[in-house]
Amino acid sequence: MTYRLWWTVGYVCTTEKEFKAAKHRLLPAAYEALDDALRRANQVFRAGGVAWLIEGDDKTRLDRRAIESTLAKRSAELAVQPVGR
Repeated sequence: MTYRLWWTVGYVCTTEKEFKAAKHRLLPAAYEALDDALRRANQVFRAGGVAWLIEGDDKTRLDRRAIESTLAKRSAELAVQPVGR
């Protein structure tokens, strides 16, 4: 299974409308598990960026609001843990 995450940091896209217009030019990051895509979205969010969309081969589709809602519930669980802990 593949999950694709579209995200931006900075001024590239500041609104949903701008993201939709630029989506065809952006390269998504691909992950084998939905939790991995959400983990990266959490990192993007913490860095001040926006995770716009996650789409999966299984027809999963999480827009910005759904991603933020999921991260609000699961951010501690999805946080990257340092090796050795």
